[in-house]
Amino acid sequence: MGLCAKSARQVLPEAQPTEEKMVVPPRMSRVNGWSKPLHKFQVACWVVFLILTSTNFGIFIPLMPPYWRYTAYGVTGSIFLFHLVVHIIAVSINPAEKSVHQKNYLEPMPVFDRSKHAHVIQDLYCHLCETNV
Repeated sequence: MGLCAKSARQVLPEAQPTEEKMVVPPRMSRVNGWSKPLHKFQVACWVVFLILTSTNFGIFIPLMPPYWRYTAYGVTGSIFLFHLVVHIIAVSINPAEKSVHQKNYLEPMPVFDRSKHAHVIQDLYCHLCETNV
């Protein structure tokens, strides 16, 4: 039997009851990259940076010839330090607009209802923050 002999019948998803709605606990607004909860890519970036730093300074450079070690420590050390400083600055900056800065961050973030609006931001208005962006 070949692939062409299969039937073209498709399975439809089961109808979900519309009465039940999933209750999600309110999230607090994030101010910058240090706000909890940390994103999984952010954690992965810090782990990869630490692994690369430790393997570079603990394995690769000590295996180099002695006359190249000081140069390698200086060049890669300055590159890693520059990357660390830029990364900390980027994580610490609040990327929000001025109108969003004026919002009270102590209140929990509202849950977005897709039955009212198709997108979170429409016509330069954020329906979660309730501000113009």
